[in-house]
Amino acid sequence: MKLYTNNIWRWGTTLLYPILIFLVWSRMIPLQMWYVLAIVVVFCFLWSGVKELFISTGLTWLVAIPCWWYFFELPKPSFGAENFAAHLVLIVPLFIFVVLLPQTLILTTRMRIMEYYRKNASQ
Repeated sequence: MKLYTNNIWRWGTTLLYPILIFLVWSRMIPLQMWYVLAIVVVFCFLWSGVKELFISTGLTWLVAIPCWWYFFELPKPSFGAENFAAHLVLIVPLFIFVVLLPQTLILTTRMRIMEYYRKNASQ
C-alpha cells in the first residue's frame, strides 16, 4: 500500500502517538486505561515499520511522559507524582514486557502478512 510509504503518513503517525498518549494521560480518569490500550493496538496497524514504533515509543518516554509528570502530576497535592517516580524502576520493565513486546509482535506480524499478500498479488 502506498499509504505506508508516504513520508507525511509515516511522520504523522510517529508524532501523533506520543501526543495522544500525553493527552489521554493528562485527562484520564482512573480505571480507564483501556483508552491507552486502544491507542496502542490501533497504532500497531498504523505504523509503517518497526523504526516508527521505536521512535514513537522513545518520544513517548523521553518527552510525553515527563511532560505529563511535570505539568499534571507534580502540581497536584496527591501522591501520584511521587508514586510514579518511585515505581519507575518497575514500570519500565513492565512496559517492555506487557506493551512493547506485544506491539512489536503485532506490527511485525502485520508487516509479514502484508508482504505475503503483496508478493502473491504481483504473481
